Amino acid sequence: MSAKTVKAAVMVAPGKMEVWEFPLPKPRRGAMILQMEMSGICGTDKHAFKGEMILYAGTEAEQRGVFPCVKGHENVGRIVEMNGPYADYDGRPLHVGDRVTMCPNIICGKCYYCRHVFGWPYCAHNKTYGVYFRADRWPHLTGGWAESMYIFPGSFVYKVPEEMPADVAVNIELMTVTNNVDRAKGYMEFASRGFGLMDTVLIQGVGAMGIAHLIKARVLGAGEIIALDTSDFRLKLAKEFGADTLVNVNKTTFKERLSIVRDLTDGRGADMVIETTGLATVVPEGLDLLRRGGTYLEAGNFVDSGETTINVHRHLAAKNVLLIGNTNHPNSEYYRTMKMMLRYQKQFPWKKFTSHKFRLEQAQKALEFSLGEKALKVVFDMTNKRKG
Repeated sequence: MSAKTVKAAVMVAPGKMEVWEFPLPKPRRGAMILQMEMSGICGTDKHAFKGEMILYAGTEAEQRGVFPCVKGHENVGRIVEMNGPYADYDGRPLHVGDRVTMCPNIICGKCYYCRHVFGWPYCAHNKTYGVYFRADRWPHLTGGWAESMYIFPGSFVYKVPEEMPADVAVNIELMTVTNNVDRAKGYMEFASRGFGLMDTVLIQGVGAMGIAHLIKARVLGAGEIIALDTSDFRLKLAKEFGADTLVNVNKTTFKERLSIVRDLTDGRGADMVIETTGLATVVPEGLDLLRRGGTYLEAGNFVDSGETTINVHRHLAAKNVLLIGNTNHPNSEYYRTMKMMLRYQKQFPWKKFTSHKFRLEQAQKALEFSLGEKALKVVFDMTNKRKG
């Protein structure tokens, strides 16, 4: 690259974004530099913007997000510089010019979890792009909200098909998180637990994470899909992505929502409920809307968003609930996810998934807008300047 400095959107404090310039770092042995195309604003980034900073709370991998930080871990870019050989996740050599995405989690490969849990970055020493690294320390550009991004040696990197548009490819990481639904499906051989063909699925919150899970549930054979949200804008999009019943939480009471769900399920409740709001307070209602022996998939609280109260007997024991928690995604499933997205490119309006694009210079506006009710997936578009 000819440029000696590059721009990046930096979260300098809760609620405050700035645009900084950094020297383009020279990659050390085994590292690479990407020229960024797009980078998404994830739910965890929104939490950080609100000052909610702790990931993997109470575990060996607990991380507190830092300021200042170049965030962005939902990325697509092109390799422009490498220092030595680098292989993709499947061991195939990568080259300058390749279009790639990466798993946000950098793992040690030596701890108990790295040695015993296949395909999931449960590493006790996990370091996360866009969360762990300070922007005021070298190599500075450790998140995707920048013109260029530094990729450390040993990161899991995946080639992105050239035919996949950037505003679709930027959601690969998010779609990989929906392996939650694949996991639930695996429990069906045990007393009709998990998620089975034509099951009724209820999704609490149809922002980007909720729509992603809606897509996966539909692909894997869901029957009735019920979408709950506070935004008519997002509910309308959920309909386009395959939801059957739309319920605005602000316009209904709990009793009305319970009645709607039970009327659709012969009085039982949903077979599987997926929480994707990122609000701990919605969990009790989600458990109430679940049938006996049903599955509750907690997929939204990727950071510590506080506590809530449940009745252990009524919500869990009496219902024989299968509860699946998750704050991560499988590094082994990226290529399978890309194949799914390409196979179903005509079945879903993928381009509507990325609802709004902003330039780096609009960082403050982008984060504030992402918290509103007319946003689905908001991204930074680094191709905008190059096109103009």
